This record gives sequence, C-alpha cells and structure tokens, in this order.
Amino acid sequence: MTQITHHQASAVRGFAQRPQAGQLRIRPTLRGRGFVVGVVDANGPETVGFTRGDRVAWRDQGGELEQLLLLDHRDVLGVPGWISDEQVVSYLGPGLIARALLRASRPVHRGEGVMVQSSDPVVADAVGAWAASMGARIVDDGAALVLSYAPAGRRRPSSHGRLAQAAVEVFQAIRSGVFEQVPLARSARAGRGARVATAVDAA
Repeated sequence: MTQITHHQASAVRGFAQRPQAGQLRIRPTLRGRGFVVGVVDANGPETVGFTRGDRVAWRDQGGELEQLLLLDHRDVLGVPGWISDEQVVSYLGPGLIARALLRASRPVHRGEGVMVQSSDPVVADAVGAWAASMGARIVDDGAALVLSYAPAGRRRPSSHGRLAQAAVEVFQAIRSGVFEQVPLARSARAGRGARVATAVDAA
C-alpha cells in the first residue's frame, strides 16, 4: 500500500476509517499520467471548501490504490464539474508542465516559430498545443523560441496554493479546447474497482 506522505496524509485499508481534522476520505475513480481523480466520500473537521460528492485530484504516488483513501485536504485539488475524469488524468500533468515552460520563457509572439523539445510525446503535444493557442507556429527548425522539457530538471510548484492556481489555469485551457488534439490516456479497469488510465507517456 502506498503512503502519501505530504502533510502526514495516509492511504488506508478498509471502508469505515473516519477522517480526522483536515482529512478527506476519497474513493479513487481514475488514475494516469501522474494524477488520480476521485470522489470525496466523507470529510473531517477543518476541511473548508470540500464536501461529500466533490470530485478531486491529487498527485499519483504509485502503488496499488485502495477503494477508500484518507488524504490531507491540502494535498488535493478541486475538480470543476464541467471537466471529465478522463480529461483530468490525460491533461492535468502535461498541462502543468506546458504552463510552467511557457511562464518561464519570454512571451510568445503571434506568428513566430516555436520549437518544442521533449522526450515525452504527450508533454510535447501539450506544450505545442498551448503555444499554438497563443498564436505561435510550431516548427521543427528555424525557431525563434525553443521550449525544452527534461524530466530530471522538472520543478513543481512549491506550495499547494501555487499548484491550485496552476491547476485552475490548466482546467481553463482544457475548457477552451487547447488540448483537443492531444490524445486522451487509454483507460482500463484495474485494482480494487478503480479504473486506471494507462500511464503511457506519463507526465
């Protein structure tokens, strides 16, 4: 069983574990490309902003998923009702990387050539899609701007607040159709009733 250690959150076996202060009891529904999506089954005290039935997402720590998990509310992200589980696990991870690369670079100018370099084709597609939505032309050579991603040098948001804000921007990009041409993760049923989006090209 995988322990999710951020803020002392833990994964637990069984169906009757009562969430303590700051904890959510969550039923996972889908995982893939670095994230898991689930539904809040119960919430403990001091979990303002969450209630039973809310859909949430959190970083996948690997390992087998139990039917119910206890997680600290600071480790999960609220998921809007207008986005599907498949879209979350398919685009949230790559989208966060795309957002980070674009924010770290100089502004993308409309019509300029942009080259995307990444060993992960899904990340490359997501970065290219977001840059194209800003007016860039995605090219293979002669680029005025190169956006390069290497997993070893990846820096994640340092606080939950920053991650939550970044996720909101990715969700908005999904809603506006930025990633329409980026393939959804393939999904299959696995484990203890949870569906798993096959984590090929995982972000």
